[in-house]
Parts: sequence; C-alpha cells; structure tokens
Amino acid sequence: MTSQLDILVSSQEIDSRIQVLTGQIAGRLEEDAVVVGLLQGAFVFMADVVRGLARHGKTPRTDFLWLSSYGDAHESGGRINVLADLQKPIGGRQVLIVDDVYDTGRTILFAKSYLASKGASEVLTCLLARKPLAAELPAPDYLGFDLPDRFLVGYGLDDAGRGRGLPDICAVRT
Repeated sequence: MTSQLDILVSSQEIDSRIQVLTGQIAGRLEEDAVVVGLLQGAFVFMADVVRGLARHGKTPRTDFLWLSSYGDAHESGGRINVLADLQKPIGGRQVLIVDDVYDTGRTILFAKSYLASKGASEVLTCLLARKPLAAELPAPDYLGFDLPDRFLVGYGLDDAGRGRGLPDICAVRT
C-alpha cells in the first residue's frame, strides 16, 4: 500500500501541530469537560490530543461516538448512522469533539447537534484536516491542517480499513 501513497503531512509535522493545538485548547477547556472522539478515524488523533492536553495540566473525561457515512466507500453516502452512542452522560458539560476530516461537513455538524441535544453546555470542534469543500462551512474551533481534495490514509484515516497505522497523513494515488 505505501508505494501507492504520497505523504502530505509527516509524523513530525503532526506532532508539532498537536503541541500548538493542545496549548490553545487547554486555555479554553473547562475542568469537567469531555473529549468525544468520532470513530473510527479520529482515534489516533484523539489519543495524541488528550496526551497533549495532559502536558498542559488538563485531564478531561473521554468518550466515543461511532458515526458512519462512508462505510467502505471513498465518498460519503450522505446519511449519518449512529453505530455506537456515548457511554456516559454529558449533560451540563463542555464537550470537545475530535474528528479526522472535514469535507462535506455532514458528520461534524450532525455530531455537534446530536451532542447539544444530549445537554452539552458547549460543543467545540477539533478537526485533524479540512478539505477545500469545507471552506464555505462553519470553521472548526481548532484545525490541524488544510489539505487537498484527495483520498487520505494514515494517522487513523483508512481505505476500507487499511492504512490507519501509517504514521504520516498520505494521499492515495489514483
């Protein structure tokens, strides 16, 4: 798989950006906040975000929300499915959603609305990457990288389940 990929963001660039992001987030994050990772693509990024927050003295609760709009396809099907819900209540708490790619906006906008409906006092967003299509959408509160409109793998991103463990963010060659 690696011979068919172009590295867009190296693991060193990711590490540097996460240090900056978590410093910014820590200044705004409340003590009883909950970091909610959107599965499956955000789990690697979320792990690095919560470790970075700990370096800044913040140790929020964590939870996951498993949403799906892609399945094994390269394009979103347009409908968001909740495959697994939160395990703990978030009522009255600040929530930071951590997600992988902001492109159509459907997933993150659904998640924000969904978590607000569960009683979150504030819902913030932290996205690893934004594609050009999302430029016209509401800006995330925290953003890792602006990337081209290519199919991405690595650093938690996958191609039908493959490539999540690659340390860099790569684009699949077509």
